[in-house]
Amino acid sequence: MKTKTLFICLVLVSALIVGIVVAVISTDMLRKGVNMNGKEQETNVSWVIASEDELLGKYEKSDLLFKRMEIGNMIVYGHQRKIDDAIVEGDRIVYQFDKDTKELKKKIIHWRDDLPEHLPPVISKEEAELIAKTEGKGGIMNASFAHTHLRYISADSCWFKIKPTPENPCWIVYFSDNKGYNIDVIIIDAVEGKILGHGVPFP
Repeated sequence: MKTKTLFICLVLVSALIVGIVVAVISTDMLRKGVNMNGKEQETNVSWVIASEDELLGKYEKSDLLFKRMEIGNMIVYGHQRKIDDAIVEGDRIVYQFDKDTKELKKKIIHWRDDLPEHLPPVISKEEAELIAKTEGKGGIMNASFAHTHLRYISADSCWFKIKPTPENPCWIVYFSDNKGYNIDVIIIDAVEGKILGHGVPFP
């Protein structure tokens, strides 16, 4: 059971990393034809608009941004859902194709239907970090901010175990020590400005 839980958590971390990367690549940049050569070509990774991709466009007519990867004998397209600037934890669309035949092998969709189309008014990142700084665990006052982002927390979250699951988006504030290791994660209701608890730090 512990092994299964660890595996699920590792998968969610991967999704988190993908979501962060997606957040910094804007759709407008892709539409203007930004050249994404170099390292991404070397690793067979690129970013595409679903409806504009020759293969994916046959199945996905949206203008969503997908990460395209070639993995072994598969071509995989993945989209991490966001609502404005907030990652929606666990929500994703994944297509897997046979690399040679281009046959669709698997389609995975997880998409919550209880969320708004746009973010409600939220406190600023700076306000969230100030609140988090006052509530951190021992030694946090001398720690630095490693990363702060907005997120709708999943009821199945391994990393942000808040019960009941927050309905509002949350600021997730990571602290690191002078060696760069995460030492605490503070979860703050981004609408009400209240601390909800601690997340699970990861290296």
